[in-house]
Amino acid sequence: MDCFRTRSLNTSCMLFSLIILFSMVSLWKLAEGWSYHHSDHRMTWSKAESWCKQYYTNMVAIQNHDEIEHLNSILPKKHGHYWIGIRKVNGTWVWVGTGKPLTADAENWADEEPNNRGIGQDCVEIYIKRKTDAGKWNDDFCTNQKTALCYTASCTADSCGQHGECVEIIDSHKCECFEGFYGAKCEHVIQCPAKEVSSPLNGIVHCSHSNGRFAYASHCQYSCSEGYQISGSQTTRCEASKTWSNEPPTCEVVQCSKMSPPAQGTMQCEDPLGHFSYRSACGFTCEEGYTLTGSGQLVCGATGHWNDSVPTCEAVRCPSLEEFVHGTVSCSGDSISFGSTCSFKCDDGFRLQGAPEITCTESAQWSQKMPYCEAVMCPHLLEPVNGFISCSSEKATVGTVCSFDCLDGYNLHGSKMVMCNLNGNWSGEEAECQAVHCPPLEEFVHGTVSCSGDSISFGSTCSFSCEDGFRLKGAPEITCTESAQWSQKMPYCEAVMCPHLLEPVNGFISCSSEKATVGTVCSFDCLDGYHLHGSKMVMCSLNGNWSGEETECKAVHCPSLEEFEHGTVSCSGDIISFGSTCSFSCNDGFRLQGAPEITCTESAQWSQKMPYCEVIRCRLPGEQIHLSSECSRSSDDLTVNSTCHFSCETGFDLQGAVSTECTETGEWSSALPHCTAVMCPHLQEPVNGFISCSSEKATVGTVCSFDCLDGYHLHGYEMVMCNLNGNWSGEEAECQAPSLSRPLMAGLSLGAGATALSFIGLALWVMKRLRQKAKRFNLSNSDINVPHQTYKSSTDSLI
Repeated sequence: MDCFRTRSLNTSCMLFSLIILFSMVSLWKLAEGWSYHHSDHRMTWSKAESWCKQYYTNMVAIQNHDEIEHLNSILPKKHGHYWIGIRKVNGTWVWVGTGKPLTADAENWADEEPNNRGIGQDCVEIYIKRKTDAGKWNDDFCTNQKTALCYTASCTADSCGQHGECVEIIDSHKCECFEGFYGAKCEHVIQCPAKEVSSPLNGIVHCSHSNGRFAYASHCQYSCSEGYQISGSQTTRCEASKTWSNEPPTCEVVQCSKMSPPAQGTMQCEDPLGHFSYRSACGFTCEEGYTLTGSGQLVCGATGHWNDSVPTCEAVRCPSLEEFVHGTVSCSGDSISFGSTCSFKCDDGFRLQGAPEITCTESAQWSQKMPYCEAVMCPHLLEPVNGFISCSSEKATVGTVCSFDCLDGYNLHGSKMVMCNLNGNWSGEEAECQAVHCPPLEEFVHGTVSCSGDSISFGSTCSFSCEDGFRLKGAPEITCTESAQWSQKMPYCEAVMCPHLLEPVNGFISCSSEKATVGTVCSFDCLDGYHLHGSKMVMCSLNGNWSGEETECKAVHCPSLEEFEHGTVSCSGDIISFGSTCSFSCNDGFRLQGAPEITCTESAQWSQKMPYCEVIRCRLPGEQIHLSSECSRSSDDLTVNSTCHFSCETGFDLQGAVSTECTETGEWSSALPHCTAVMCPHLQEPVNGFISCSSEKATVGTVCSFDCLDGYHLHGYEMVMCNLNGNWSGEEAECQAPSLSRPLMAGLSLGAGATALSFIGLALWVMKRLRQKAKRFNLSNSDINVPHQTYKSSTDSLI
């Protein structure tokens, strides 16, 4: 029956649908298992959680991998996948239904998850029926739209009673029982064997049962009778393993500490329950000469302690010894107990009278009377003549000290003081009084001494005075006393000192002497950058004061700088204080004249004159021969970027650049050219002939003639001239034998462009030839009527 494909339901279809629906509802209620549900539309994670709580229990909290496989098999594939109940809280992934953190063994993240796209991916989705990573998790942004996946719990409050926890499983639930309980609903409790808990000998046991007699968690406690103590565990408990936690203990008799007889005594014990155990009793006695101190009998109590401490046997005691004056006593052990021995020794200066040692007997009496110490005495002393004696004691006992002194004007010779020794003799030499003389006076430097009478006898007086610049230190007068000593120390002359001078601030001081005595001169000077104000030099005067005024060092300031035209100035710090440095630079087209940097010196002057900026000009050399120039500006105003063009006179070639430009360094951009004369090649004399030229150098206009020795005639040009192009006007000539015909005179080929200059050269050459002819025929110059003139061409060369 295809009831679900028809738009209108007939009665049969409706009835069939109701039956099917009723059956499904009945099956749902009977199953009472964990069921899964999902939304029909997508929503954010927060809305998905609210939707699940509203219509079901909560969002799915996945228990294990079996559940993941189950979900992947029953759920349809959805676009965007499904939200599940895991979210990041304070940086930790937790199940939102329980609030418990996600454990590592429960994680099911897809490859490279979670957090593969940075922060903010705080909610989790599950891939369902995905080609890869099916059933795996992925963290995503909580605001994205996905299908909500919910569950309905099957556990109720009484599903597992009071002794178990209900755990949801796929399509059902199960009970996880607490320790000690078992059964489908944890209704049964573990039992432990009662016979294993019994009262020990000389003890009892008491048990409490929270889950039934001798059942899980039953607790038993053991105790012993008086005089006995637990050996083993005092308690035991019924465990989930159906066994008791501890075996029953035993009750052992209490033991007291072991005892030994006291020194010089004996001990006898009775032990009804064991040696030195509960109810044991011990009695004590002492040897002759000793008495018992403490309890004569001790009993071991139920707590394991004796009722008193062990007694001691103390020796009988003799009467205390009297004070032993002027000596020491040394006794063995207790100084007044039986057997003690005391030895006596007198101090230095005393002798022992009586027994040197006595002993305390068993009858509590000393063996002899106590001895005493008697003082040692020295012989009586007599006073020296002109003197007297004084002793520390009327009786001359050991240690008595006697001193001797003489009348005024006498000195003591011998021991001034003697003492009574241990052997009864006086120490030192015999004393006597001799007339007094004071020690000679030392040299009195920087002063004079004036004495009365004998300068070193008793009663003599000496007066002292000092030179200028010194003052007397000490008494101005001393007297020789009866003790053969001067009444006071000899004075001395101390140099008069001026007060200590302090260095001026930012300055220093230099003195002629380390001590500021009279005449000491001190000069002051200031550090670089400071001027001295006050006295430059002071001197210590006789009254101990310095001459001159107070000195101080004031900072140096240099004059203000003038205006710096065509450039810039850069100064450090205060531009007029000492040490300030100013640097100068000029604008383009100007050159700095003077120091590029000046400094304010300690003399308040600048280290150098202030520089200035001079316009940069290039200069041409003086007039050069054969060279002419044409410049863009006048010769005295050839500043930067000025240009000059050069050319040479006729017959000269330009050597160098045709033009040049003035640069910022004041130099021309290229070296200045010069003119060199155009030269023709060197001519060789003809064989059997000779050559004669109008000039030594073959410059333009130079004329050369050829001639032959006698017997030879010239063949070729007799005369050639150097042209403007640096070539000769004709070919070189040669001298041939007489058989050859000889022209009277070969023509002189001047070539195109010859000027009057060539004819002048020719005339001069003719004159020279005539002179040569005259010389050959012994003719004088006067016989040759040719005017003697000098011609100057444009090249300034004499031809």
